Amino acid sequence: MLLVLIVFSGHVHAYERSKRVNSGKSDPCGAVHITIGDGGNREGLAQRYVHPSPEWSVFREASFGHGELKIVNSTHAFWTWHRNDDDEPVRSDQVWMTSLVSSGCIAEKRHELRKILMSP
Repeated sequence: MLLVLIVFSGHVHAYERSKRVNSGKSDPCGAVHITIGDGGNREGLAQRYVHPSPEWSVFREASFGHGELKIVNSTHAFWTWHRNDDDEPVRSDQVWMTSLVSSGCIAEKRHELRKILMSP
């Protein structure tokens, strides 16, 4: 049983944050995916996105920037992304995240797993 709250990835030189996603679809028990490959590079920013944006895409921007993750306690974290294109960092995206344990997903996944294991 794999329960992931956040997936951070880079390489694509831009920023994008998703809703909770599992198998390419929105899922309240899935992981938030954050592409944060916008710290700087020689190639420039990735300017092309799929249009229209997928249903699960919450925020996307081709700008240089950085992110901050604050773990508040055992159930809550606060993520912010700051655009750095100007001389000063500008907070452009933010989200509170709650653990999957506090959302009831653990019990739901445990029930699903039990059904799979008990089936013929």
